[in-house]
Amino acid sequence: MGRIGKHLKAEIDKYIEQVIETRLNYKQTALTFAPSGDDSPPIKDDRIILVSIDGNGKFAAVGVLTASQGAKPGEKILYSRNEDGEVQAILSLLNDGKVKLETPEEVSVASEKSIKVESKENVEVKATSKMKLEAQETELTGGALKCKGTATPSGQGPFCAIPVCPFTGAPQCGTDVSGT
Repeated sequence: MGRIGKHLKAEIDKYIEQVIETRLNYKQTALTFAPSGDDSPPIKDDRIILVSIDGNGKFAAVGVLTASQGAKPGEKILYSRNEDGEVQAILSLLNDGKVKLETPEEVSVASEKSIKVESKENVEVKATSKMKLEAQETELTGGALKCKGTATPSGQGPFCAIPVCPFTGAPQCGTDVSGT
């Protein structure tokens, strides 16, 4: 036998234990069971499904009624919400092999170690306003750096092997590129 109730609160210690209202003013507690590796406590007023455990009067919370974020067959979409239920970040694993990360604000990927992106084809990064790369050392290997545009001569930078023209003395390399 199963029941559906409204999530009131969660006690999070080693496991997620929910307090769920299954009928008016009747509260039950239940441990949350989810797919392996899924740590996602529900928020207030989520609809929870409870199933009975071996007829002993105890229940397990086994699912949350989930609003679709538009997943098509074969796709997986993970999303986070704030306390008001507003979606804050969406990670989409699409059925065409693409991975999409969306947030209303800044996207931050943090790691104590390395982050590696591999592709058998192209990797493309697009920004509509500004892109910033900050590192102690940047190394480009395995190919050529092609930069469209015109380098503004400054006497320094990577865009020419000879920093100063040996004939005129004019700077030939620069640090700023425009017209890309």
